[in-house]
Amino acid sequence: MARTPRPRPADQAQVRLTPQDLEKLKAVVLDANAYGHARPDLDQLGRWAQRLAGMGVETWVPEPVAWEWAEHLASDWQVLKGAARNERKRLQSAGLDIPAPAGYATRDDVITAVLENLAKIPNVKIIKLTGRSAIEGLKDQVLLRPPAKRKGAKDPAEAIKTGASDSAWLRDILELADPDEVLIVTSDGDVRAAFEAWKKPVPNLRKLEELRPTLFDLSVDDGHARSAIIRYLTARLPADQQDEDALDIGRIVGLEAAFTRKLEEEDTGLSPSSYGASVTGLVALAGIGVVHVEAGESAKQALPDRRREPTDPGTVNRETADAMVFFLATGEATIQRLLHGGDPEVAVVPISNVLVRANLTFQFADGVIVSMSADTDATAILLERAFDESDEAETDLIDALNTVPGIVLEDGVLGDRQRFGIPGTSAHVVIDVTRDGEDWTAEINLWHGNDEEDLVGTIGVECEYNADTWWGGSRDGFQGPDAYPIAVYGDELHERHGIWSLPAWLIEHITWPRFPALAAEMQPATAEDEPTDT
Repeated sequence: MARTPRPRPADQAQVRLTPQDLEKLKAVVLDANAYGHARPDLDQLGRWAQRLAGMGVETWVPEPVAWEWAEHLASDWQVLKGAARNERKRLQSAGLDIPAPAGYATRDDVITAVLENLAKIPNVKIIKLTGRSAIEGLKDQVLLRPPAKRKGAKDPAEAIKTGASDSAWLRDILELADPDEVLIVTSDGDVRAAFEAWKKPVPNLRKLEELRPTLFDLSVDDGHARSAIIRYLTARLPADQQDEDALDIGRIVGLEAAFTRKLEEEDTGLSPSSYGASVTGLVALAGIGVVHVEAGESAKQALPDRRREPTDPGTVNRETADAMVFFLATGEATIQRLLHGGDPEVAVVPISNVLVRANLTFQFADGVIVSMSADTDATAILLERAFDESDEAETDLIDALNTVPGIVLEDGVLGDRQRFGIPGTSAHVVIDVTRDGEDWTAEINLWHGNDEEDLVGTIGVECEYNADTWWGGSRDGFQGPDAYPIAVYGDELHERHGIWSLPAWLIEHITWPRFPALAAEMQPATAEDEPTDT
């Protein structure tokens, strides 16, 4: 018996969609011949739809395709019914009591049952046939406008005109999505012929046995995990921590101790004391640190299941990623102050410069995050707005920017100009530093695009000595604390969070991909790699 050869690894690499194509994909559409003999496997279709839904991709069955499936199954039922009737007569002729088979009474009952069963499948969307598309499809067939054609006989007079169904449902698909937003599962060339006849871009076309390597045989690495985590968190921010349905990063500790220390340092003579402080909201994602990815059981299988049919959707690839993430946050504290008359006053004061560090665990299914949890307490600190030394501010900036994927600044002094590509994206960041003694300014430009670069925006930070922090005369005075305040500038910055508002702005304005991409090896920063102003 001849056996259908399974795709080789090289074949799978050829059918796999690029990350860019996956990013655009809106729906997988099934042609009537997706199953070859035009008899659908509805159980398998449901499992395909479930896996696709996990990736955020819809499963579409055009209404004419559903009708064609139902008609073929009704014809099969008629054949089966006729064969069963003949066999029953022969058995009855031998004196056997054979009851009539129960089931559907008429062909129409079979068609109705097929359509009802199809409509019940979760995550499968039936694309209704519109009147306009039906008319245009019929005109294509009657007038033999491409892609309609004759088939069934060499003599044109005896050949049958076909093509109305495909022409109609393809038109409805194009009303809902662009060609590059759909992948059509088909086993013949009629769909390609239709798009070529209409002079439209041909969408991605695959046979059913090619669908799994096309979409699902992906593995999450730490680079993709970072991108996916960023998309997941930014979509849920800002988050009110007093809302039970908001983003839950677990218990947050440390703010009360940090706020108490700040009160002690800022002794105003009113003897303030703190009765408690807590984080009230997560404002923005400020950075992401080390990410560790651990494969789940399905991904750890060393050998593929050779008993699995090529058309089977397979099992979900499950993986786990642990990540350290940073959030800009707000809080509030309850304090008591002794007024000059000695009377106590209790007040609730807002805290606008909080940074929260959390260790979170993310569960992936087919490259998409499906859940998040916190296994340890998160930690809150207060961000500085002024520093005792200029280099302390510079160190804080380096630490903050290094939490943006792709930016790798060395410890110490910032270089005059450094350029960093953001892996998996077309974005890159240019950091220019100017100095005047101990004072310095760092300007950050974010660019998108490859050949024709597009400036997204400019942000920056200035660190300048404050002469008012010198106490006393020029000879007998001494230097007070917070001699080097910082000031950030740029549109849409969370300015109250100071230096850490800069990585938050970059993360918010970079377009992060949904699906894995080959991360380009990071090149060392060079003065020659400069964006071209256009």
